[in-house]
Amino acid sequence: MGRLDNFKTRGRNKGNRQRNPFIVIGCEGKNKTEETYFKNFNSRKCIIRFSKGNSTDPVGIVNDLVKFIDTETGREENDKYYAVFDTDVNKSSQNQIDEAKKIAKENGVEIITSTPTFEFWYILHFLYTTKTYSSSEDVIEDLLNEVKQYEKKMNLYPIIKENTKFATENAKKVEKYHIDLGQTIDNENCNPYTGVYKVVEELLKRNK
Repeated sequence: MGRLDNFKTRGRNKGNRQRNPFIVIGCEGKNKTEETYFKNFNSRKCIIRFSKGNSTDPVGIVNDLVKFIDTETGREENDKYYAVFDTDVNKSSQNQIDEAKKIAKENGVEIITSTPTFEFWYILHFLYTTKTYSSSEDVIEDLLNEVKQYEKKMNLYPIIKENTKFATENAKKVEKYHIDLGQTIDNENCNPYTGVYKVVEELLKRNK
């Protein structure tokens, strides 16, 4: 039995009681932007839980998520687990990202990165771009051109909701653009990029 199989066994709910499937998401401890956005999809059909912890580095975020699954939610069939974090150009070490991906794979967690920052996902609701960003601040500056009142922790979903399909299409085009160039996805040099559409597609599917 492999490590992931062992994890599945020890992570099951006590008494083997069946419950509705969860989407469990781990985000940066200090940054509530992602949590504020994903909460909009929470429903009886799509139960979202957020892991606890104040980690801001990729490895810490994944470890916090794994611990939360192990001690709080357990594992049931059709649960999904996502570690969502920014690569933060010139801040995150690629070694950290690679180590986080290794731990995630061993524990059934999917890594979802944005380069440089989550707000690039918001920009894609308005336009398609492969512009390289030198910092997270540059992303915010472009977003302010589209949503002048934007600020961190703001619930932007009501404003951009109708453009979700457009954003998803744009995100897939950006991903293909990098793949065609031979870039490795979930790498801080894959700039700009966001895999947030993968989580959104799962959330929308469960809410049908």
